[in-house]
Amino acid sequence: MSVLEVLAKVQGLAAEEAAGNIGCHADLLRAIRELQLAAETPLETTSRLNFQIMQNISIRVAIENRFLHVIVAKGGRPVSAEEIASETQSDLLLTIRIIRILTAVGLCDEVGNQLYAANEWTRFKILPGSIAAEKHHFDLDFGMGGKLVEYMRGPGIQQFVDEPNAVTLFKYAHGTDVIFGLLEKNAEQKQAFDDYMAARRVDNMPQWFDIYPAAEKVLDASKAPGATLMVDVGGGPGQEIARFKERHPDIPGRFILQDLPLTLKRIEKLPEGVEAMEYDFFTPQPVKGSRIYFLRDVLHNWSDAKSVQILSRVVEAMDPKYSTLLIDDYVLPDTGCELRAAEMDILMWLHTAGLERTVSQWKSLFDIVGLELIQIWSSARGNESVLETRVRP
Repeated sequence: MSVLEVLAKVQGLAAEEAAGNIGCHADLLRAIRELQLAAETPLETTSRLNFQIMQNISIRVAIENRFLHVIVAKGGRPVSAEEIASETQSDLLLTIRIIRILTAVGLCDEVGNQLYAANEWTRFKILPGSIAAEKHHFDLDFGMGGKLVEYMRGPGIQQFVDEPNAVTLFKYAHGTDVIFGLLEKNAEQKQAFDDYMAARRVDNMPQWFDIYPAAEKVLDASKAPGATLMVDVGGGPGQEIARFKERHPDIPGRFILQDLPLTLKRIEKLPEGVEAMEYDFFTPQPVKGSRIYFLRDVLHNWSDAKSVQILSRVVEAMDPKYSTLLIDDYVLPDTGCELRAAEMDILMWLHTAGLERTVSQWKSLFDIVGLELIQIWSSARGNESVLETRVRP
């Protein structure tokens, strides 16, 4: 397609979104990428991809030295490079060179010669969750990138730890099979991981219980008030079960958050009515017959073989006529996958020796453990979905 044809497509989708159709947002982003490709020559596309690394390096320097924090702290007043360098005890020339990249990619505004001001992207970039994401991705991924060629020419790529004598790229670069071993030893990365996971669902994004009508579904079959309503298996800091409980405080029943002791002990406070329970999801599930068992961003961390073990423990505990297993995760289409979802799949290979699954791959996994896929509840914005499953009759 020509530049003008793709531009017309972008304009049409932008008009749809402006009219209130948030469901076309992903299509709009895809069309914008198509527009850039239509405008670029192959050389320009190749150069853009090759030089992308300079942006990542510059952003990491800025975050570590708190350049953006100083700009935001001025409350809208323009701030000079000299002032930023002075307040962060940084070299002036380096400060200028780094912020030159930041203004070019939109993370702050250049309002004069060596004079900068904050915008909404600047303010978002210094949020705790954003800083955690920067540390999580840059510090770990660049370490693997630096070892990639050596690894491919040595042990060779092995995607899953299930493979005989497996040496994952993560282990080759960082010393543990997957990210979770490193998190046990590295307090800064553990904190970054927890903060990042807790912040991934911003307030204006649909929650899992918005995508799936949880309140309506659980109330139509609730047992006695003392029965277990929800078990969040491997729920991390507990943000998902906490948000549901806070949204629907009057729904009766027990709410149980399960995770390993290392994670649970970092939780400062859970909402009233949410219980913390130490649990390893490869072992038999101690809570039987809950109305909902919930797994968010768990199975994409594991190979099919390990996922079968995790799911089997849940299936054993489910009441076939009462329990529902909800899986909040990416569901990739079998064709035409979005860039972000495809990138997430590679991230799972790198960090956890896992994968993001297509519709067909999810169905195959459920067949193995005796689950029936009732429905895939998709978000109007984003790739994540809620898979509703029950024990197969």
